[in-house]
Amino acid sequence: MPTTLIFGGSGKVARHLTQQLVALNYTVHSIIRNASQSADLEALGARPIVQSIEDASVADLTATIRSCTPDVVVWAAGAGGGNPQRTQTVDHEGAVKSFDACAEAGVKRFITVSAMDVRDREGKGEPEWYNDADRNTSKRMWGVIGPYMEAKFAADRNLVQENGRRGLRYTIVRPGGLTTDKGKGTVAAGKVHLKETIAREDVASVVVECIKNDGTIGMAFDIVGGDVSIADAVQKVVDEKADTFEGRY
Repeated sequence: MPTTLIFGGSGKVARHLTQQLVALNYTVHSIIRNASQSADLEALGARPIVQSIEDASVADLTATIRSCTPDVVVWAAGAGGGNPQRTQTVDHEGAVKSFDACAEAGVKRFITVSAMDVRDREGKGEPEWYNDADRNTSKRMWGVIGPYMEAKFAADRNLVQENGRRGLRYTIVRPGGLTTDKGKGTVAAGKVHLKETIAREDVASVVVECIKNDGTIGMAFDIVGGDVSIADAVQKVVDEKADTFEGRY
């Protein structure tokens, strides 16, 4: 039976992901911060692990990963963006610790849930497919949740730039604005526009598809709501090599 370890298992995307993986006969281990969340995750079929990402060392996280022997690790953790200090210690520093811990534990397959428009806005310019609406949305997003975007950017850049020593088989999934709508099973993926939103359930389905599709290894790509089946949309990203982080860090 294949095994997955999810960092940030109590989040909404992670809960959908847990349900979908359990339905595919995965064993799902789920790292959570509060023991009070355990019963809910157990009801979804997960095996909760109470551990603070902020307080844990790389060695601590390595021990946890080794104890689970996962085939794939998914980073779906986040501080929520409300507290800049916690955003830094979780979304940036915690993520980097998870990268190092996976490498130390010998688990190579790693998928992280990031965000659209995470990039070096000052040094690299804007993506060539952006239109005026994208520019306005980008400016507003960075103005409202700048610390979150900066933390995600720092983590994603570290994942890509430092992978020569880690050797992870990573994928970066970059969703647009998240909703609690029921998933449609269809998306738009690759070089898409910022104004569209996406259901968290569909984000989870994209992560599952990335687990299935090794062509996504080494890629970062954007996803929003759309009309293409998730499997076809992901395969199109692979075929077109539509990496939306390349050259942006």
